Amino acid sequence: MVRRKYRSQAGIVHDILEVLHEEGAMPATRIATYANLPYDRLKIILSSLEESGLIAKEEGGYVITEKGIEALTILRKSRKLLESLGFKL
Repeated sequence: MVRRKYRSQAGIVHDILEVLHEEGAMPATRIATYANLPYDRLKIILSSLEESGLIAKEEGGYVITEKGIEALTILRKSRKLLESLGFKL
């Protein structure tokens, strides 16, 4: 039996924002590959992130917004703090 690695919702959001920040605009199918998520689950998360203003859909795919970059900075700091305490995001 293969055991799946659990990721919190915050961890998934971090991974999505991180890949968009590092790689730039990309279509949802490519984000699904990078984030290791099924497409149908990813679409729900992308919709939520778009409604929150953290990402935007453009011609080349989804991009991270300024608000998304600010959120990513906070998530990075939170992850470091939690990991230093022995928790995973």
